Amino acid sequence: MAFVTGFPAYFAGFLHMIATMPYVAYAVIIALFFGITTASKPGLVLVPAVAALVFIAAKAVVPVVAHHSPLVVPALDAALAAEAVAAYIVFLIAGTAVYAVKRAVLKVID
Repeated sequence: MAFVTGFPAYFAGFLHMIATMPYVAYAVIIALFFGITTASKPGLVLVPAVAALVFIAAKAVVPVVAHHSPLVVPALDAALAAEAVAAYIVFLIAGTAVYAVKRAVLKVID
């Protein structure tokens, strides 16, 4: 129950974190890629889950590749679950917006 009642505050903190560099760049690139590659409306529900996993993986791998820092594997706990749910919600909204723009542009072109 604490997870559910504390999630709005966590989500606000997640939005604040994702608005900082370099996480905003990760989020924009991932949202654009997965929004453009979404092929159907059922994909709008499934694809954000994969995008959330890619975002969490990018947060762990990019510092290793770019700055030669040690690899830190995220702990499988409630904090990771909260981050995955928050990332899913963000990518659900962003991916849907990108998909809608893509469909509108394709409708004008055809």
